[in-house]
Amino acid sequence: MDELYDIQERAGNGVSVKYWVTDDEIGWLDFVRGRYSIADWMDENMIDGVLSIESIGLSDALDNDCGGFGKAVCLSDETALQKLFFWCYIDEGNNQGQSNDR
Repeated sequence: MDELYDIQERAGNGVSVKYWVTDDEIGWLDFVRGRYSIADWMDENMIDGVLSIESIGLSDALDNDCGGFGKAVCLSDETALQKLFFWCYIDEGNNQGQSNDR
């Protein structure tokens, strides 16, 4: 649990968290590509299967798809990627700049 808080703090402070996207998660990305902002954001922030996650860009993409939830559309809650998205997401409180509590 402490590691998740460390990851959340790093991503929230603009320090990129690196994550190696699994083959199943790539399959999900292929499915949502062209339909959701999160796919565009991932394409812009992934090199050779390694995703660089920082909270502001991630949160903007997730909010464009489904504001305030901090989860990627159609991605299982059981995936490590969805858990990372949830932990690194910053709830802007409808642009009020307040972080979510976890």
